[in-house]
Amino acid sequence: MESASREKSACFTGHRPDQLRGVAADDLRLELQNLIESAVQEGYTTFYCGMAMGTDILAGELAAALREQYPWVRLVAVVPFPEQSRGWPAEWKERYQALLQKCDDAVVLLPRSRPGGYHLRNRYMVDRSTLLIGVYNGAPKGGTAYTVKYAQKKGLEIRLLRPESCRR
Repeated sequence: MESASREKSACFTGHRPDQLRGVAADDLRLELQNLIESAVQEGYTTFYCGMAMGTDILAGELAAALREQYPWVRLVAVVPFPEQSRGWPAEWKERYQALLQKCDDAVVLLPRSRPGGYHLRNRYMVDRSTLLIGVYNGAPKGGTAYTVKYAQKKGLEIRLLRPESCRR
């Protein structure tokens, strides 16, 4: 797994479904797909997905679908702890499990949930990437804000969609 070239690796970040209410799902999907496909066309081969509900899973699904056209694309699930999807709605659990099956590799960082587990996951992905792709509303706090700030600190190129650009 660690043989992936950092220069050709990207990771995803973005909001959970509750923060994407009112967003036109088809528009968001298309714009996110365009960002990921552009990265593939620029030579990015490995994509790290944090497997959270919302943007993470959507981006992972889009990257996995691109493998039909670009078979060299690798998708790596970065799971903070095994019970990550416990308590999720059935639809998201199903998408999570289906996406895990499509991943080329999965890294589980902790044996169980603990404070800071999600930040550990986000740092793991950023530390192995040179590009961050995501959906970010600009809020100063939260996991997406943390990941964007950490990626800026680490010098990653950052390509973000604003949810308001995909409003119904």
